[in-house]
Amino acid sequence: MKKLNIFFLLCLTMAMALVSCSDDVPDPIDPVRTYTNTVFVYMPWTGSETSASGSLTNDFRKNLRDIESTIKQGNGNTETRTIVLFADSSARSRLFEVRDDSTEYTIANLSDGAMTTEVELRNLLNSVADYSHTDTYSIIVGSHGSGWLPAGSRPFETRSFGGTTAGMQTEIKALANAITSSNIGKMQYICFDDCYMANIETAYALRNATNWLLASTSEVMAEGLPYYTIWKYLSEPNADYSGIIDGFGNYYSNSYGAFSAIDCSKAEEMATLMKQLNEKYAGWDYDLSTIQALDGYRSHVYYDMGDYINKVCGNDTVDNRAIYNELKEIVPYKFTTPRIYTVYQGSYTFPVRTFSGITISDPSINPAALQYKESTDWWVATH
Repeated sequence: MKKLNIFFLLCLTMAMALVSCSDDVPDPIDPVRTYTNTVFVYMPWTGSETSASGSLTNDFRKNLRDIESTIKQGNGNTETRTIVLFADSSARSRLFEVRDDSTEYTIANLSDGAMTTEVELRNLLNSVADYSHTDTYSIIVGSHGSGWLPAGSRPFETRSFGGTTAGMQTEIKALANAITSSNIGKMQYICFDDCYMANIETAYALRNATNWLLASTSEVMAEGLPYYTIWKYLSEPNADYSGIIDGFGNYYSNSYGAFSAIDCSKAEEMATLMKQLNEKYAGWDYDLSTIQALDGYRSHVYYDMGDYINKVCGNDTVDNRAIYNELKEIVPYKFTTPRIYTVYQGSYTFPVRTFSGITISDPSINPAALQYKESTDWWVATH
């Protein structure tokens, strides 16, 4: 009998130990909750391979605190999971989930600070999809940005998208291919909290990878998007694009900034119209200095698309009206302040007299644009 009691106590102790061990490993799946949507916040390393100079890490930490605070207060959608990749060096990042109480559940620690290749990005997206099985996915990218320009090209100074050097930057095509070949397949939206990403070249390159592109035609202030205000719209399974743009506008109305919601499903039709326009007005003559530029470069790369089309069409009101109607379809929501700030050329502001919410580099004579623009998918489709 005594031996039996000892055996019983031993078994009970082992069982309790097993339960205790299992409690030390949080279950990543909340059995009470049903998730239908995932928002992936991708914050890669934004310095160089060897230096933190120019990195936006501290700004991203504040952005993340705002997101976590908003979720904790119940202002995020309860059907949405929030997954974050946060890098604090070129060789280290962490993938984690932000829970309802704003705690961070670590999914993986990675020995890489920026997934710059198609394969690396696809593997990362598959990890997100494997962890969070939902009907829809969206991605928010926090980094420097230089639009469609290739990694390492000039006039990039401190800002492709990613870090401050070519080795830390990612090509738009690599992102597009990584998404379409991943288990996610297509994003509800891609939101760039980066400079110069709201251009037709980028929208066209991402047309098969996302339904919507949220981005700025110009430079984004270091503090980035007002997540505390707009997270409730970003986290909706069907994102509220009007609310996002209005929230951005309300926040930056007394400062500087521009932001647009671009419907990438309209990109093909826009390409068709532009091809017809380019064929009809081949060799036209116009004064480049009269077209609204939306960047701070000495030799401009990003021109307002609506203003450019207006100059091309001239007095041809039929063509003008047709393509302007399409512009309203492709960019239904947009905002800009009367002036835009730029860090280039010693920092200054410039006036915005016309704004269609999307830029184009077709007329640019910037050396980098001249070298690369004819190899973009957009140029091939429209010329």
